[in-house]
Amino acid sequence: MKRLVYWLVLIGLFVGTLWMGWTFRASNSLPVDLELIWVQLPHVELWFIILVAMAVGASLSGLFFGFAWLRQRLLSGRYRRAIRRLEAELHEMRSLPLSGPRASRDEVEGEAPGVGEGVEELGGGRSAALAERA
Repeated sequence: MKRLVYWLVLIGLFVGTLWMGWTFRASNSLPVDLELIWVQLPHVELWFIILVAMAVGASLSGLFFGFAWLRQRLLSGRYRRAIRRLEAELHEMRSLPLSGPRASRDEVEGEAPGVGEGVEELGGGRSAALAERA
């Protein structure tokens, strides 16, 4: 029963669209001389001019929103990859032991290897200040 109603509504929309198109064409069949900047088109029916103008407008707006959608899709993919990478890094960090071997006093005062990596990308930090002192 649901499928029958669906098909009846679909056929009704199709017939209604045809009827509206036929009525629009019949009521706007007056020939018009179209003068553009460099082109002159004599005796073009008004319904055809309106139809072409609507098609050009829909195409331009579809192109504009299509590029916006594509840009958003690419940006979203880039963010998803970054999130996956960061989640994998977090998983690796969670599997590390909480406390390591005790460090000697010399290692505590000096910077241990690997500490502060990536801080240079953010514009300095502790490792940049220590490098300036030395």
